[in-house]
Amino acid sequence: MTLGISWVRVAGGVRELIVASDSRLSGGQFWDANPKIVLLPRSDAVISFAGHTGDAYPLMLQAYNSILMYPPAQNRAMDLEHLKGHLNRVFDHSRKFISNLPRGQVVPDEPDAKFALSGYSWKSKKFHVWTLHFDRSIGRFTFKPASTWAAQDEDAYKLICYIGDADPVAEAKERLVSLLRARGKLRSGSLDMEPFEVLRDIIREGKFGSVGGPIQLVKIYEHANAVPVGVYWPDRASGSISVLGRPLMEYETTRWGVIDPDQPDRARPPDAVDPVDTP
Repeated sequence: MTLGISWVRVAGGVRELIVASDSRLSGGQFWDANPKIVLLPRSDAVISFAGHTGDAYPLMLQAYNSILMYPPAQNRAMDLEHLKGHLNRVFDHSRKFISNLPRGQVVPDEPDAKFALSGYSWKSKKFHVWTLHFDRSIGRFTFKPASTWAAQDEDAYKLICYIGDADPVAEAKERLVSLLRARGKLRSGSLDMEPFEVLRDIIREGKFGSVGGPIQLVKIYEHANAVPVGVYWPDRASGSISVLGRPLMEYETTRWGVIDPDQPDRARPPDAVDPVDTP
């Protein structure tokens, strides 16, 4: 399944929204090179998922295509806060075309997928994260906003959202609290790369079979641009760079920098050669 985390990072007085996830698909086998974060065709937002790929991938592709086909959604005249409603409607509309149900079944199975829409709103001048999920009580998709942590000191700002299986999410929350407490940041300060460290350690330890593969990471800036950042995986010594979950081939490079998972405070230029002409 998945462990995905979205949070606002504050470093040097600058805020950025980070979306990170593992890269494993499982279902009789482990496939550790899969995108779980999709950059939407409007530069200021991404959508990520947790759950069954048979439900998640078609809906994410429909979300992507619906933005391409609707100019206000693509050129950002439709603000992020309204985009979430558009995507809810796209999801609900797409599911109307499910047919050929098992004998005796009158409505399709509930989708086993949850999504996180993360981005920057030009209208509110803020970063936002919403979870989009199917609500059985109303029979359609709805959304829930991520909120800041309560009971924080005046200088603190912590906005974070998790999606994934219940056990990995609970483990990630517990580890983050312990890490912040150990660093004296539980009530004060803002988040830096602590959620990344938690995700990294959970993947490396292999405690949950549904969570594995390279970390994939996207940064969204206050200038309303989202970029995929490479990650050396399993570590910098390996020399292997993964982008959006897939290890790059030897002639591929990335132009958005690479993070050392053991020193994730900033993205650095990749230690890579220029691409070559390869069939």
